[in-house]
Amino acid sequence: MPTTPTPAPTAAAPKSPAGAVYSLAYTRYTGRRRSPAFAPLVIARYALMAQLRQRGVKVALLLGVLLLTVCAAGLGFSWSLPSMIAGSGFGRGPDAAELAAMIREGESDVVTWTLRAQLLPTFLLVLWCGAGAISADLMAGAFQFHFSRPVSPGRYLAGRVLSSSGWALALSAGTLTVLSIERLAFGSTPLGAARAFGLGAVAVLLSLSSLSAAALAVSSITRRKGLAQALFAAVALAGWVLARSLSLAPHEPWLKSIDLLSCADGVVAQIAGTSRLTGAYAAAPVLAWLAWTGGSLALATWQLSRAEVNRG
Repeated sequence: MPTTPTPAPTAAAPKSPAGAVYSLAYTRYTGRRRSPAFAPLVIARYALMAQLRQRGVKVALLLGVLLLTVCAAGLGFSWSLPSMIAGSGFGRGPDAAELAAMIREGESDVVTWTLRAQLLPTFLLVLWCGAGAISADLMAGAFQFHFSRPVSPGRYLAGRVLSSSGWALALSAGTLTVLSIERLAFGSTPLGAARAFGLGAVAVLLSLSSLSAAALAVSSITRRKGLAQALFAAVALAGWVLARSLSLAPHEPWLKSIDLLSCADGVVAQIAGTSRLTGAYAAAPVLAWLAWTGGSLALATWQLSRAEVNRG
């Protein structure tokens, strides 16, 4: 019987080397490796740089500088007026008790006017930088990027709190520094000026934390940036008007210290010992600040935890 010839064995095809890199563009990362705890600072830094390119932020900062100039000039004139009168010979100078009272009042003015002078620019900056921040990310679908590991919703929210209040904080800190130095130049002691600066720093931080928290809470409930900004303005301004109206009723002065724009002032007055609220009503500003800040952050955190993200 005929036999089928056996095919000759063929040589195996050579295998290409696995894992070979043919592009010199792929190099090992040699930069600085940071802990995931630095993620909020990175988010805030990029947001602040982007905000500074916006016209609304520039206008608000310019307005704040102009108001600082006017406020510093007015306070400087009022603080120098007693010594000017005494030096002119048309009136007697203040005695020791009057001088001490004037110094204490001047130190209190540093805290008061730091908040009052920058109230409008601060509100505009938080409105522009914070009230639409989360809404813009919702609309752009940026959570898929932000919430990939190791960035968590909590770290993202912390970064947004810093970015929403960053420029307002810089403006208020500059105002506080200028007024404290000016107060020291017009007769206050170094200890008194330092005390005024410390109390003013507490007032600024309390005010900005409640404002930025409320702005982010409103921003987390809608995808429309304009709607979020309008809601934040309505909550802040309408609450202020309503609280002022209700506080005109007899025995209800505590109501004007519980709205979003005034609760921080009430807390600072309690710390400084200048508040007129007594008894159980004395706790109203503190409770209002805790409710605005804690409640807003809780709402924003809950909204962010519900975001649908494919995590790696």
